[in-house]
Amino acid sequence: MRDKKLDIYRGLIMMYVVGVIHTLFWFPVSNHVLKSLFLFEMAVVFFITGASYSLSSKKSYIKYLISRVPRVIVPYLIFGLFVIFIQYIAYILGTSITDSPISIFVYDTIHPLKKPGVFIPFITWHLWFMPVYLLLVPFIPPMFKLFESLKGIFKFIPLLFIAILVFYFENTTLNIDFKSVIFYAFWIYTGFFYTKFKDVNISVVKNIAISLILFIALVLIVKGDRYVLNMSTNKFPPNFAFLVFTMTAFSFLYMFRKVILKFGDLPYIRNIVDIYSAYGFTLYLYQPFTYLLLQPIYLYLFNLTGYNFILRCVLTLINIVAVILINIIFAKTFGRFENFRFKFNSSNINMKNNMDMKKAS
Repeated sequence: MRDKKLDIYRGLIMMYVVGVIHTLFWFPVSNHVLKSLFLFEMAVVFFITGASYSLSSKKSYIKYLISRVPRVIVPYLIFGLFVIFIQYIAYILGTSITDSPISIFVYDTIHPLKKPGVFIPFITWHLWFMPVYLLLVPFIPPMFKLFESLKGIFKFIPLLFIAILVFYFENTTLNIDFKSVIFYAFWIYTGFFYTKFKDVNISVVKNIAISLILFIALVLIVKGDRYVLNMSTNKFPPNFAFLVFTMTAFSFLYMFRKVILKFGDLPYIRNIVDIYSAYGFTLYLYQPFTYLLLQPIYLYLFNLTGYNFILRCVLTLINIVAVILINIIFAKTFGRFENFRFKFNSSNINMKNNMDMKKAS
């Protein structure tokens, strides 16, 4: 079951990740710690993942795994082959983009749980998402069954349990990917509430009160010795302070949800939103090449601005728009692979490659 609002949210958050977040953190915009307050994006991405699953027609567990995983694995393999092709061209030209032996480089590049060693900036900086998502995929159906089985206020107990786990494991030697899995499981489970609360109108006064309470809690938490204000540090790996921060950000986003929806539904904007909604993973994967294209132009103009705050803000906004628009070319080129999926007919499994690019036209 498609949900127009969720499609808009999905497209907008992918535009935000690709355009805003990575302009702020991949290019030399500013080193100010307040920049890290923009880092709520992945909580929203995983919330939408949970919300989407709650709206989907439910399959058997095996069919779910087969139908969902290829939507990520196939585009990633194509992306990996593209990176290997770049290394091949570099080799012909007498250079290299890696210091790893070629066999290891190829293996690490096509393996979704590994990250290839690459000299070129940006290429692998965003791939931390892959193992976290793939490790979470098998747990989404049982998490939803648990959600459905609980009644009333008891539905919130798993959220409390996950929050306790986040706090407990944050200072342990547990692998960073597993810490991220625990953290983003919180937001997937929260997404299950979407169908129940999407049309609930919480009064502005209550929304402001909740937001302020969360904000005050966040301030008190980061004022102690256990955490820092910099959310970049709190995000990798995600800790309890980052959980409270994302909850605070989510509360403020909920307050402005109608404005956000109206913006995403504006003429011309909606066309772009639809592309990022339909081919978000493809656009996420190939964004480094857009940044590589714009980097020399940005750095040249950035140096010309000196320390003029207004000029740097204007340059940052221009780059955000440029990244979002130029990056669309990869939806046209590689988006078809994101629509690769398995079609089930009785006991037979047929392969279907949906080449429909209408949403991107």
